[in-house]
Amino acid sequence: MLLDWSFENPRVLPWHIAQNPYKIWISEIMLQQTRTQQVENYYKRFIKKFPTLRKLANAHIDEVLHSWEGLGYYSRARNLYKTAQIIVEELNSQFPNTPEELNRLPGIGKYTAAAISSFAFQYPIAAVDGNVNRVLSRVFGLLLDTNSTYGKKEIQKLANLCLGNSNSSIFNQAMMDLGSQICQPKNPKCQNCPFENYCKANLEDSISSIPLKRNTIVKKDRMMHYFIIVDKKNMSLIKKREEQDIWNGLYEPMLFENKNKKFLNKDLIIKLLKVHLKSTEDLQIQECIQNLHLLTHQRLWINFYKINIKNLLALRNNSPYIVKSLKNFENFAFPRIIRKYLETKL
Repeated sequence: MLLDWSFENPRVLPWHIAQNPYKIWISEIMLQQTRTQQVENYYKRFIKKFPTLRKLANAHIDEVLHSWEGLGYYSRARNLYKTAQIIVEELNSQFPNTPEELNRLPGIGKYTAAAISSFAFQYPIAAVDGNVNRVLSRVFGLLLDTNSTYGKKEIQKLANLCLGNSNSSIFNQAMMDLGSQICQPKNPKCQNCPFENYCKANLEDSISSIPLKRNTIVKKDRMMHYFIIVDKKNMSLIKKREEQDIWNGLYEPMLFENKNKKFLNKDLIIKLLKVHLKSTEDLQIQECIQNLHLLTHQRLWINFYKINIKNLLALRNNSPYIVKSLKNFENFAFPRIIRKYLETKL
């Protein structure tokens, strides 16, 4: 029934053309917490830049992060790079083919390990993502928290039973497609579902309450003030974020964080700049713009200050910033919210 539906409603994606474990791995990592439509173009550009596992392993991390810019969740890119090096240097460039082996690599959890092993090596295991979770929960009317340890184990057992002796690659893709195209979170197209007459949630009119809602994530507020300083030669300041924090490994302009959403006054800005600059004479604040940027666990209130300074930028010896031409900014990986500002305002 499911496989017949899948055969009649094929979905062709770039990474399904060839059963290449490297390409499937890249696509699965990109698809983590990111919509398929957004991934397609990134995937094509990434594969063009890094066509092979060895090419990725031999690259510099800055190149990888730059190619990932805009996709978010940058720890995925860092783990991708680490895993490529492990496979090349420690596994003789041989991609592991079982979920257990794959699960030991950085950035590859149980779902991703199941997906890669089934799609690339036809390993007999069901891959349970959010789409599959939703389909199974509704069809079987499951009233359990499938995000809990117990719930995850139960849904995996059920998915494996449904897989049976079917081709795991075809079955998993069919389940994912059914969840993304038909059994959607809101306004599912039940009339087009092969399980319409068997789905407990549909028959009992409980679709809106299944799967059970997860607890709402409480977001932490952060107030970030970015100083985009430009001198008369169009030079500016940036530094790489090295802390174990958001955007690790990406570049940013001069940053000051506090607990106030309000714009900083000129005297305070000059005081903060003097920590890093030898001179702040003839400083002019051209504009101040505030943006709200939402992450999974954080709400970022970002204030951008466009600052012109006539003197050439000269840094104090202890400053972590570097002076670069605005023309060269395209060669550095920035968080998407900062890149957007730089492209529209400079």
